[in-house]
Amino acid sequence: MGIEFAFLVEDAGFSGAEQIDNGLVFHGAGLDVEVWFLDGHEPEVTTLVALVASDGVRSRGVWLDDLYVASGCGPAQDVPGSAPTRRATLKRVHQHAAALRRLMPQLLTAEGEQLIARCRQG
Repeated sequence: MGIEFAFLVEDAGFSGAEQIDNGLVFHGAGLDVEVWFLDGHEPEVTTLVALVASDGVRSRGVWLDDLYVASGCGPAQDVPGSAPTRRATLKRVHQHAAALRRLMPQLLTAEGEQLIARCRQG
């Protein structure tokens, strides 16, 4: 499912997808993106974005839907999480990738750092 997020590597300079428990993490210059596929009682797809300082210290992350709304890209409904079936999971992955692609130009600037900081406070 990482192919939908290939733009992070190809266009934004992130390192390739690294497997983590229940998901993938992409490491970029000053930014980590984690995509989780949680298949518990209420299966969902969720994406977290976190700042990483130059010394490698990672800040508390912010959920993609919160960033998407705060940035003015669109409503939270554009980044749904619920994924009760395989088909729904694939659809959610596509939706999260599309939202992240739309948001990435802002995240890769100083404005992105401020946006993440604002979302962490709220």
